[in-house]
Amino acid sequence: MKKALMALALAIPGVAMAQPAPDFPAHFDPIGSPVEALPGAHNRTIHFTDTGEADWTPLLYIGGAGTSARASEMVAFMDTLRRRLHVRIITVERNGFGDSAFDPAWGFDDYVDDVRRVLDAKGIGRFALAAISGGGAYAGHIVAAMPDRVASWHMLAAVSGMPGDTAMCHLAPDAIAAQIKGQLAAPRVWWDLPPTGVNAHVRGFADRAADEGAHAFFIAGQMGDPRGMAAEYLRFCTPPADVAAYKGPAYFYYGEADHTVPPLHGERWAAMLKGPVVFRRYPGEGHDTQYRHWDQLLLDVAGFGGRTLACVGGKARLLPGVLAPAQLPVKATLGLCAWQA
Repeated sequence: MKKALMALALAIPGVAMAQPAPDFPAHFDPIGSPVEALPGAHNRTIHFTDTGEADWTPLLYIGGAGTSARASEMVAFMDTLRRRLHVRIITVERNGFGDSAFDPAWGFDDYVDDVRRVLDAKGIGRFALAAISGGGAYAGHIVAAMPDRVASWHMLAAVSGMPGDTAMCHLAPDAIAAQIKGQLAAPRVWWDLPPTGVNAHVRGFADRAADEGAHAFFIAGQMGDPRGMAAEYLRFCTPPADVAAYKGPAYFYYGEADHTVPPLHGERWAAMLKGPVVFRRYPGEGHDTQYRHWDQLLLDVAGFGGRTLACVGGKARLLPGVLAPAQLPVKATLGLCAWQA
């Protein structure tokens, strides 16, 4: 009878009597940083995310126009590199997006105050600062307000401000809101990214971008309310913050073919600074630069600012110097080798 039962067990698909048990995990895998909250000025609530590694290098990350506290999830495709470099990311949400209710009186100074409250609550003194696209204008005000706390400043295809003669700068908030309402109502339309560039290399990136749009404009029941985005656009019409008091290292990353935020924005910032500036320019690249070179930014944050990450002969290497693509070895490309896939 015992032999018969053994034979029956071995005959059942999926039953392997001698197979060892797996090595079971002791914790759950991360599924994204939770949105935290703390009291702010004027009875407002500040919302933010924090990857939470207390002993790692803190990086305040400011996402692009119309993004929420979960904007840092957009660069999570580099999370393995981030963890190996021991970089902790904190993102403070801007007014009118995500869980943060719209307040028409809120402005750049309020964002500075929100950031300061979050950093103080987390016990963070000095921090690295990175901004992409529309987040650049806010980064300038952070640098101007607390230059001694910014350990290094990083701007990826980040805006300084728009010329005062830009047509939108002469519109009323309601008129701008009416123009963009249809886009915000459909996050896939708002995040209409080309199939090339990052989308061609990072599986699921377009879907994650649409998820960010849904979180920014719908998560709190605001149903695509365009007022926060209209107010943000008009903030960009003001002059850039005066960052001349900042003496720390600054890193600027801009695509030479970026028609949305061309390199002149970085040049405008760089002209104000007296400290060391590393300006990384990418010929032929557009606005995708903000994600395409996140690997280099992480390395610069982690202290490798005088070197360039490149894929050489199928292996990622740190090369000496700040190199342009034309200065790389034959067939080498910038960044991780995953970009060659």
